Amino acid sequence: MKVTVRTLALILVLFGAIAVPGAQQKPDAAAVKKQLVGSYKLVSYVTYDEKGTERPTNYVVGQISYDAAGRMSAQLMARDRPTAGRGASDAERLAALSGYVAYFGHYEIDAARGVLTHHVEGSVSQGMVGQGMPRWFEFSPDGQSLFLMTKNGDRVTGRLRWDRYK
Repeated sequence: MKVTVRTLALILVLFGAIAVPGAQQKPDAAAVKKQLVGSYKLVSYVTYDEKGTERPTNYVVGQISYDAAGRMSAQLMARDRPTAGRGASDAERLAALSGYVAYFGHYEIDAARGVLTHHVEGSVSQGMVGQGMPRWFEFSPDGQSLFLMTKNGDRVTGRLRWDRYK
């Protein structure tokens, strides 16, 4: 009887050692952070209406960066952003500013949900300061592209493609 109990115990231990690695398929925050760290250029930014129809935005230039200390910054610029040089009126400066999105802060990774939250500490838009902006994320198979999605409930409302600078 002792041999049977010991044999059974050995089988259970071996089975547990084999089964556990397969159960941990989800990436952890540290692995995601390692893959995320770097700077990316904006490739595309599209929005989706209630019916799921894709519409390109006017934001065609941008950069987003994440560092190992948990800091991030993002900047996006509209294609037809007016210029406001020296001597520009308040209205001209306001029009130029409205075509630019810029913010910085720290980020938080929820690897299990696939969510990257940007915690805004400073921004061109005062209304963004203090906000936590969740972005659902995916990487391309080669890791060179980062896709960030905005959602309203379960519906994707926006998708940005960022390619890693080489």
